[in-house]
Amino acid sequence: MRFTRHATAWLGALFGAGCSLLVEFPECAESRDCMPGWDCVAAVCVESGELEVVEVAEAIRADAEWTADRVYRLKGEIFVEPGKTLTIRAGTTIQGDEGSALIVRRGARLEARGNVHAPIVFTSSRPAGERLPGDWGGVTLMGSAAVNEPGAVLEGVGDAAAAVYGGDDDGSSCGVLEYVRIEFAGFAVLKDAELNGLTLAGCGAGTVVDHVQVHLAKDDGLEIFGGAVGLRHVLITRPQDDGLDWDRGWHGTGQFVAIVQDELGDNGIEADNWTDMPDAEPRSRPVIYNLTAVSSGAGSQRGVTFKEGTGGAINNAVFVGHSLEAIDVRGAETVAQMMQRRLTVEHALFFKIGAGGSHFFPTPEDEQTMTPEDGRDDDASFDEDAFLRDPSHGHRFGVDPQLVDPFNREAPDLRPGPIAREGVLMPPPEFDEGALYAGAFAPDGEPWTAGWTAFPEG
Repeated sequence: MRFTRHATAWLGALFGAGCSLLVEFPECAESRDCMPGWDCVAAVCVESGELEVVEVAEAIRADAEWTADRVYRLKGEIFVEPGKTLTIRAGTTIQGDEGSALIVRRGARLEARGNVHAPIVFTSSRPAGERLPGDWGGVTLMGSAAVNEPGAVLEGVGDAAAAVYGGDDDGSSCGVLEYVRIEFAGFAVLKDAELNGLTLAGCGAGTVVDHVQVHLAKDDGLEIFGGAVGLRHVLITRPQDDGLDWDRGWHGTGQFVAIVQDELGDNGIEADNWTDMPDAEPRSRPVIYNLTAVSSGAGSQRGVTFKEGTGGAINNAVFVGHSLEAIDVRGAETVAQMMQRRLTVEHALFFKIGAGGSHFFPTPEDEQTMTPEDGRDDDASFDEDAFLRDPSHGHRFGVDPQLVDPFNREAPDLRPGPIAREGVLMPPPEFDEGALYAGAFAPDGEPWTAGWTAFPEG
């Protein structure tokens, strides 16, 4: 419900002091012109005083709405049951206790629509300054789009019967995540069975994931298991493992995706089809335009590892600072995808990567010195360096993209210089065709991260 300022006196007289009604004002964030006794919180006006904390300990078995005049604290795994919708209003804060997670089952929906002035924030329930990656389990959405594992059950969820995902409806929707931040989430339940900051499993193309930040996740920032979900304006900052991880046949799209790796992190992107059946269909084959992947140069980090038969395409990308190499291709099935042009990286800009800042791809000689886990001769001596340096791919090596302030922990600025507008592909009609530049951000103007993102240390 929306009221104008002219209605505030009437509302105050009608409800009196102490009411918990939420009143939205479009101009609130700019003018702070709220009625007496109310606070202006971004784009919503809420009654002054400490917000009530609502503990959520049971599954959501009826349609529910969470609003910005309360804080919601998750106690354990909270499932949204099939056929039900959880709606979260702009400006709402959701806190997760240890061992908690919000899990939207197949057939359920999450409608979380924040805005630039009032993002929805999922965070740890620990006090600010004491929060750590892995304090809680994160947000999981499961749907009925196609995946390549029959009867797939999502890793890391305590109730296996509630963790089934996938189907045959690629146009289906798990809901909406818009102007949403997810902080200090993700933890390992068992070895190779982790919850991530955000997990999308079998979500269809009707799902909206737009203007989403995942910050300081204990495991992957965002992991996608199959489905046809699309990503737009996604920022992943300082994940402790991979930034974006795809698996089980993800065949959606992405545009304007930015990844800033933590010193403890692994790959900017880890891309898989399926370990058990690398050629399983539907094969992972997402198409991504306008990617920025940045590393501080710590550890042994790669921009992308393609493996286990994945296909896909990454176009108009910027890779900066990865200490080991930019791109590694592993496994005969994955090499076959690349040789057949079903796995491509085109028109990317690479800067300060690998030994001496110029070791962009592994060579067969490199692989002889690696451990088996790191990919020693696991690709029939495919030479990424020779293959990807072919001029037909349109790459630029050793060219500084002139990112404004990529390593600023408090507020990284990933906008490039004018050089990013050179030598790029025009995105096809299903993408933003005006994004004629390399990387996730335009070289000029305000970045799409302004106003709603945050980068707390704890």
